[in-house]
Amino acid sequence: MGNVEKQYQNSSNLAIRTKIHERYSTNKKDWHEWLFDHYKIESGSTILELGAGDGTFWMKNKDRIPEDWKITLSDFSNGMLKDAQRKIGNNLSITFKAIDIQDIPFEDNSFDTVIANHMLYHVPNRLQVIKEVRRVLKPGGVFYSSTIGKQHMVEFNELLKGFDPNLGFDLTNVQADAFGLENGTEQLENFFDQVQLTCFPGGLLIDDVRAIADYIWSSSAKAKEVLSGAIREHFIDYLNEEKKKNGGFIEITKATGLFESR
Repeated sequence: MGNVEKQYQNSSNLAIRTKIHERYSTNKKDWHEWLFDHYKIESGSTILELGAGDGTFWMKNKDRIPEDWKITLSDFSNGMLKDAQRKIGNNLSITFKAIDIQDIPFEDNSFDTVIANHMLYHVPNRLQVIKEVRRVLKPGGVFYSSTIGKQHMVEFNELLKGFDPNLGFDLTNVQADAFGLENGTEQLENFFDQVQLTCFPGGLLIDDVRAIADYIWSSSAKAKEVLSGAIREHFIDYLNEEKKKNGGFIEITKATGLFESR
């Protein structure tokens, strides 16, 4: 099982990382509600989400979903889909399906809207996936895909290096190198005529350093191995000292945005 599969067998690691954004974002508009505000989805639309994860987006916006939308939530992880079903509950508009996104099991021109949030950077063959998205979209359909940029949460890596440059792992934004704010447009323009990027404003202002330690700990198996026991507690002490130097908070950059492709 690869690193991505291990990370996303279920929603536990994702929940830890989601929580830090919910609690400490300087933008008081919830990310999931902001996304919904930027989706232009017509009445009666058919919608496919790829990599739907634990369904938090739909749970947070459940009172805003028109009854005549037909939504298919998909993920490669059955564990994630089970968590999503538990979180969302019974909704006749929503079905769940485990799929391989490199070979989407739907006919051509099946959906008005396809969504892929913070997941394209995990896919080795992105061009094949985007080609598949274009295939299953109806003429005039829209593809919404969110991602991060190279500066996203760079301070976490700086904190790790400041604590011990020889830890043996880091949080370099390889995801943004694969499909990020800086290079997503050129990848999408291979298949779509119009690509527009809108960035989510704000950052994080964190006063509980254990939230930082938890986030980093949840990021990989290597982080769990290294940041354990006494080393974890020493790291938390280091973070507390950094917090004191910065007036009781640690400020973290967020670089996140949404591509709308037509």
